[in-house]
Formats: sequence, C-alpha cells, structure tokens
Amino acid sequence: MKRLHLLALCMACLSAFAAFGQKRAGAAVPVGEYTFNLPCKVVSIHPEQPGRAVLFLWLHGGVHDQPKHTFFAFNHFDCCAADDSILAYLDRHQMKAIALMPICHKATSQECVNWRECYSDVKHMIDDFVNKGLVDPERIYVAGSSDGGRGAWDYAQHDDVFAAAISMSCSSPVMTKIPVYFYNTSDERDCTVEVQRLKRDGSNIVEYKYGPDYKHGDDAAECTDAMLKRFFRHRRLLP
Repeated sequence: MKRLHLLALCMACLSAFAAFGQKRAGAAVPVGEYTFNLPCKVVSIHPEQPGRAVLFLWLHGGVHDQPKHTFFAFNHFDCCAADDSILAYLDRHQMKAIALMPICHKATSQECVNWRECYSDVKHMIDDFVNKGLVDPERIYVAGSSDGGRGAWDYAQHDDVFAAAISMSCSSPVMTKIPVYFYNTSDERDCTVEVQRLKRDGSNIVEYKYGPDYKHGDDAAECTDAMLKRFFRHRRLLP
C-alpha cells in the first residue's frame, strides 16, 4: 500500500508540473532539427516577444540510489521547487526565454548525478540554439540544486559560455570568473569561511547565504524577484 501511495503522489506531482508547463510555456520546441545526445525537456516562454531569447539551463539533482534516480530523473521529477520559481519569474516578467532541462544519464553508484561528464553533450545543445539564432549568446545562464548545484559550479568554469550561475543546496564552492549566487541549507556545511577565502582570491561570488532554518532542496525561498532581477541582468562579454 505504501508503494501505491508513493506512486500516486509522484504521478500527482508530475501532473501538476505538466500543467504548469502547458500554462506557462505556451509553445513547444522551436522549429528546426535538433540532435540532442541527452534526454531534454525544452520550455519556450513568451516566444511571441521580439528578438532572441534568454537561455536558461537547469541542472537537476537526484537521489543517491540508482533505480530511484532513474525513475525521478526520467520523469522530470526534481526534488526542489527552484526551477519552477525561476520559470514563473521569466513568465511573470514577460521575458522571452528558452529553458533547457536535460537529464544526466552518466550516473555512478556514489554520485547519482555527475554533470561534469555530461558537459560536452549539454554544450552541444546550447550551441544548437545559438547557431540557429534563437538565443542571445550574451545571456546564457545555468542553475542547479543538490548534485545540480555542484554541476553549476563545474559549468561556471566555462566563462566562454555562461553569463552567470546559481548554485543551491550543495557545499562545493570553487574559484570562478563568472558571477555566482550561492545558497545552502542546514543539511550542508556552512561555507562562509571558504567563500570569504575564494572572494579574497578573486572568485566572483556575488551573493552567499547559509540558511540554517532550511532543509536540503528548500531552494525556492532564495529565488526572489529581487535576486533573479540581478541575476538575469548579467551579460557575458563576447570576444
């Protein structure tokens, strides 16, 4: 019975997410041929707006159990609400955007989601949209939570691609050149001392908050309009 209840809960959550996508997105994948090497959900927001779109890349987290990870990831069931909050922000502010939500299939037993190993495939997706003239290459952003938050730090190393990054519910800050917004919770260690050291060494960590009253994955609390307004103002300087 417990398994049936869990399955019913998962299906209800998936239905709610699908309804959100239909309501918010309006359009499906843009016209054209795409050669994705990873499963990827594409959400097009306000495609009726003129000009090229912002590209927002979301890196999901996962559960550290391979069968559960496979079920959750391949049904686009993420263990946090931050991605929904960011999509809702883009919609509410009438921003033309394309959100890419790929699924990491290169998992290991110790770390179910390893986005670093997927980078070349994710970059191929991004290049596809850039080369078709659909997105502004100065406005490509990455965010993630948990294992996806660790992935956001990895991807923030690629200052030739991304304008800014958000890392949540992880404790793995590293030196970066692009602006990074960093939040973690009581389920991770407080990285205040490490962040201060990285900033002294030149890392571009714009904002860091440790939320001892939040649990792992409670990331939507930090996805405020004020923060996201600052985040999406960043632009990558083209060579």
